[in-house]
Amino acid sequence: MIEQVTASCVAPEMHDPGEDSSRWLVVIGSFFVQFIICGITYSLGIFHVVFQDVFTEDHFDTSWAGSILLYVTALTSVLFRCVMSKFGSRLCVIMGGVISAAGLALSVFVTSLFQLYLTYGIMTGLGFGLACTPSIMIIEQHFHRHRFQAVSIAVGGVGAGIIAFPFMIKHLLEYYAWRGTLLLLAGMAFNLCVCGALMFPVHKAKQVKLQPLLSCLPLRNPIFHGLCISNFFWSFGSTVVYMYLPSYAIKQNTDLENSYLLVSCIGIASFCSRSIFAFMGRKSALDDVTAVLCSVTLGVVLTGVSPMLFEKYAGQIGYTLIFGFYSGYWTTFLSQISRELVGPEYIAMGNGYLSFMIAVGGLLGGPCAGILIQEEKEFEYAFYLAGASLIWSNVMLLLFKFKRCGPLPSSENVCGSTKSPLLEDDEPLKANLNKKDDHVLV
Repeated sequence: MIEQVTASCVAPEMHDPGEDSSRWLVVIGSFFVQFIICGITYSLGIFHVVFQDVFTEDHFDTSWAGSILLYVTALTSVLFRCVMSKFGSRLCVIMGGVISAAGLALSVFVTSLFQLYLTYGIMTGLGFGLACTPSIMIIEQHFHRHRFQAVSIAVGGVGAGIIAFPFMIKHLLEYYAWRGTLLLLAGMAFNLCVCGALMFPVHKAKQVKLQPLLSCLPLRNPIFHGLCISNFFWSFGSTVVYMYLPSYAIKQNTDLENSYLLVSCIGIASFCSRSIFAFMGRKSALDDVTAVLCSVTLGVVLTGVSPMLFEKYAGQIGYTLIFGFYSGYWTTFLSQISRELVGPEYIAMGNGYLSFMIAVGGLLGGPCAGILIQEEKEFEYAFYLAGASLIWSNVMLLLFKFKRCGPLPSSENVCGSTKSPLLEDDEPLKANLNKKDDHVLV
């Protein structure tokens, strides 16, 4: 979810005067920014169990804490690009570290869920959103020849964080209880300031000019509407899985510690999936057979067999590995097919709409599934809902892909290179966007 927003904010190619080894310090800093933010954020299912036990509230009320965190982080990570253009990436990441650390630290003193919504949800989300996107955009400014490798390393922090943080949180909860855990996580979030300090600005940097986040041009084509709806359903379904996975496992008589480790299994599979598709190349995710098998087939498996898999712990691990692989593939698939269908210039101009739909999906997924769990008294119906959302998200994009572009017979004849313009008058716009001047569009 969050990585989808971050990946959509990369800048187009620009001239790079040279790449010295010190610029890789920026990549290291960006890696740990993604590591900390996504590690804490995607552990919301663990804290859902903790907060529900502490405040003795139902799933619906408790789920808003993690949902607000996702919503604020995803939305502000794009909206705060104007702050980055004014103050630079270094200061934005440092400010994000201070705000998110303060939010987590203040969560130690809360006595009600409403207070938790403000501290853990809004305040921490604002800090994470302020730090997330600038940590990727600074790489775009530093690198040209090795940009793809640099961004891939930085985004690898997402999977690493999802793997590591459930282990850490499990032991922290065991020794320091939930308040001590949040305080220590606040200290980890404060390390974003150290990461920000590594992000030195580009010497003789070109002027940065923001594209409009809410341009009306992408809305003139129905494919972009479908892309927005697909993002919503993917975010909705993924949020349900991340939030209720530990709770579902506990309901199936899995002990508390092992239920937390299931989140790490998702991170392991997601990291491997991203690495495989990155190694295979950018066009590997657009092969017709791969798209159908990895999208619809895995979605059907996740939806149809989840109740049977959750009967035993080995099956629960199998479910998380399938979902993790599916999640890693989907991120790659969505990024590439979005540019194939509507073009990179329109994706950049429509970032505001896409990010809003991702944020809304993250906000509504947990509470909607919480209502279903309360009414039916079973978690499996919530996972049916999540699986159906993921399948519908894939089917929509695949239908647009095959209808718009047709099959891809070979790597030399991809539809992205022969597709008709998104809009009738987009050629002048492309010429204007690609015009070589002293302004860099991000």
